[in-house]
Amino acid sequence: MSAASYELSAGQKIVLILEPYKDELGFTGSPTPGQDKIAQVVKILDKTLPHVDSIEDDLKRAGEEVKSIDAGKYPEEFKGKRVKDLVETARNFIIGADVAISEGKDALLIAPKTLGQDSPKNYLILFQNDKEIRPTGGFITAFAFLTLDKGHLSTTTSDDIYRLDEKLLKVCEKKICPLSPPAPIVKYLPEVSGKPRSAWSMRDSNISPDVPTAAKQFESMYDLLGEGIPFDGIIYIDTQVVEELIEITGPVDIFGTKYSAERDGRCNCPNVIYELEHYAEVASKGEEDRKGTLMQQILAKMLSAGPDKLPIVINNMVKLANDKHIMVYLNDSSSQAALSKLNWTGQIKPFDGDYLHINDSNFAGGKSNLYVEEKVTLDIKAGNDGATTNKVTIEYKNPQPFNTWLNGILRDYVRIYVPRGAKLVSSKGSDDPVTTQVDEGLNKTYFEAFVQVRPQNSRTLQVEYTLPDNVAGKNYPLLIQKQPGAKDFKYTVKINGSTKAQFDLSSDKNLDLPL
Repeated sequence: MSAASYELSAGQKIVLILEPYKDELGFTGSPTPGQDKIAQVVKILDKTLPHVDSIEDDLKRAGEEVKSIDAGKYPEEFKGKRVKDLVETARNFIIGADVAISEGKDALLIAPKTLGQDSPKNYLILFQNDKEIRPTGGFITAFAFLTLDKGHLSTTTSDDIYRLDEKLLKVCEKKICPLSPPAPIVKYLPEVSGKPRSAWSMRDSNISPDVPTAAKQFESMYDLLGEGIPFDGIIYIDTQVVEELIEITGPVDIFGTKYSAERDGRCNCPNVIYELEHYAEVASKGEEDRKGTLMQQILAKMLSAGPDKLPIVINNMVKLANDKHIMVYLNDSSSQAALSKLNWTGQIKPFDGDYLHINDSNFAGGKSNLYVEEKVTLDIKAGNDGATTNKVTIEYKNPQPFNTWLNGILRDYVRIYVPRGAKLVSSKGSDDPVTTQVDEGLNKTYFEAFVQVRPQNSRTLQVEYTLPDNVAGKNYPLLIQKQPGAKDFKYTVKINGSTKAQFDLSSDKNLDLPL
């Protein structure tokens, strides 16, 4: 039985399930208006998910059948059709359906509720600028409120994050607010005047590398406004999301400015990135933020696109979440737990074995993360006596020339998270002495450093430490967690001088390495 047959079998079962509801679901033969497409999908999910077990085997077999397909063997085009892209999309969509049912069943089951099928859901969208990297993915630049009511999507307020901080400042002028800034912000992120910061703002609330912790901190600050918490969760997205979606939808025009995925020579980057960065840094003074408007336009174009674009949109959105460019925090604990299983919540995870998470914070270093690359080597020395010494080497390189507002000196507050109880042996390359800290909430030890990387220059940071316990058995268990919003940096893992793994860290990597 072929993949198509298994897929058809699953499809036939779904049709039988939905047949009694065809009028309610809008299966009338006429095209579904763009604004009703999500609502229709939500209804379909609501009716089919109770029967998901009956199609799981068919989707699993279809997924296994297409895994061996190599899209690279197909021509780019044939008779005007983009054959290679179509094969790749179909393959990924079938595999994605199998993964969604087998690994993401819990998330699918809560989808109707989170999309507002039972009652309207309100979400706060926080836009993070990954070109100015911060612990959870980027500097928080703007916000928007999104409402989902039975799948019908609407946005209300969208504005610059500084408007919220202004409101918070006015409130805290009249009452005492518990907003003493964390030590790293005091030390490395001074006011424009050069004075140390005396208050903690919403735009800098994401100091924890753990997204749920950062989201709770943002909520506690928002609660000080006296408006309650008018949202059911927070969705963090970065500029990579905007870039990839606009590549699907095509150019968008906002207030006379064109945003596209084309290469822009002014920054050697996609045009949409240049325009967003230019607007944020140069052109936006006194204006309402455009990111919310841009996302509204992109969503409108996505919803009005033909059905052939749906698999592409779904594949891209799932990949963006897998690669930590979309992170979600939901106030409903069961829904949060379901998304956590998909690794879409940005948690710093507990792990029984060796662990590494490198977290960079660009503190007043322009948008230099647009250009800065990192190469990481983890050199593990596992002794016969069970003692383990690790050496982490991070090579930073900025190949682009200086640009006043775009590419300046990267001022990078670096935290290297390792198993709790690890002991620092030596370090070099940090502008300040490397210190050892313990994050009680995350149950991790981390080493704190600070490096500055100039345009057209490079720097190397190295930290050596011993592990508290012997983690090796027959193999060596290692979890490397990617920082949300970060590029897919190159990693090399060595054990006793022998290279065991080399990869681009596009998402969290759970390794079981031979000794």
